[in-house]
Amino acid sequence: MLLKGYIKNKQANKANDLFNEIENPNDVNVTILFNACAQLKTKEALDLVKKISKQIPKSFYSNPYLLTSLLDALMKCGDVAHAESLFYSSKHKVLSSYGAMMKGYVENNLAKKTIELFNELKNPADVNKTLLNQMKLDDIQSNVPIYLSAIKAVSQIGDYSKAQSIAKQIPDSLLVENQIRGALIDLWGKVGSVVEAKLIFDKIRQPNIIEYTTMVNSYGLNGMGMQAIALFHQIPREFLHEATYVCALNACSHSGLVSEARLIFKNIEMKTMRIYSTMIDCLSRASAFEQAQELIDEYERNHSPDSTMYMALLSGARNAKNVYLSQNIYDRMKNLFPEKKDPLISAAVLLANVYASSGKMDKASDIRLEIYKSGTKKKVGLTWITVDGQVYTFRAHDRSHPRSNEIYAESEKISNEIIKYGHQYDSSWITRVLDEDETVESVLCGHSERLAIAWGFVANP
Repeated sequence: MLLKGYIKNKQANKANDLFNEIENPNDVNVTILFNACAQLKTKEALDLVKKISKQIPKSFYSNPYLLTSLLDALMKCGDVAHAESLFYSSKHKVLSSYGAMMKGYVENNLAKKTIELFNELKNPADVNKTLLNQMKLDDIQSNVPIYLSAIKAVSQIGDYSKAQSIAKQIPDSLLVENQIRGALIDLWGKVGSVVEAKLIFDKIRQPNIIEYTTMVNSYGLNGMGMQAIALFHQIPREFLHEATYVCALNACSHSGLVSEARLIFKNIEMKTMRIYSTMIDCLSRASAFEQAQELIDEYERNHSPDSTMYMALLSGARNAKNVYLSQNIYDRMKNLFPEKKDPLISAAVLLANVYASSGKMDKASDIRLEIYKSGTKKKVGLTWITVDGQVYTFRAHDRSHPRSNEIYAESEKISNEIIKYGHQYDSSWITRVLDEDETVESVLCGHSERLAIAWGFVANP
């Protein structure tokens, strides 16, 4: 009972210490330990899970609750490969085992694998007899976690057709569940269908804070800042918390509603790091750099510096092509965060780009050389598009697709079309020296988003 109490109160370390005092732990004790390690999500917790899982009798694995807790612990600690090996070799899988794997895939950003498991469950021919027997008891049609993971997976993919498919499969009996409704609002917002999101939201008599926040975020994601703010002001004050404020400020940030953001920020009593960062991002996007810096200074009077705030400020300076400010921010980041390699690399890339955009190619080259010498590579930007049910991935100037010639021809066609309507290409956004066979247009039209759009037109003329 004490072990359970520690877990309930999120005191996983104490649960682990108590477990070590048990001479002959049974399968229930081990299950509770795995639950504790799942809460910790540390390398030490993962090492303990692996150690105990090797020591326990094989008979323990016939306990479906133990198997599920072990899978959950492995997934939460990031060891997806070990969890998969155990899952697919087990003869004691039940519905909750599938649920643990699906949730784990979502948490590890492996949405496609979540969908595959969901489809396997929906097709009894592919499921073993043990699971079929269990399904008769648990009934997948009433299993909220299974559908919740499937919805979240499709949200990660951001595919409208898949969103339609999963929405049609949700039983009416589950549409009254708060978690399902909130997940569906988020799903429709993520795939760009605010109308569908609002249809679900409007059917809720008394929305809870999650449903309010998710709807505000859906508006914000789709550039509907005024609607987001209007809904935000309808939320009962006692409902407001960090996530709600962040979503509202984000909506203002991406719609250029700086005055509205200032008013919201001013009325927040408990301002967290995330709230400060979001407001700083809003001000930086509007080139209100002095005010953004004042907020950073205000935050740092009582807290340690945070790299997210400086990256928001630097991104704004880069967009404004402010070389002096960009260099100043980067120098401060090097002094404040010498151990944080990823933010510093991202900052260096932005700094090089702002120098290049200002025509100072030599300085940009020097910075890029430093990045190269550090041995750290920046993450490549990718764009995904679904065509006829298949997901295609593009990167900048990608020619790996077998129909690349058609894609680039379509991209040129798009360029010619928008030029007719007055579009002009801005060479200041090119951050390197052009090769002899390149033009401003060819470089700026080779980004991954343009290629994905072009492929969509080629595949579906």
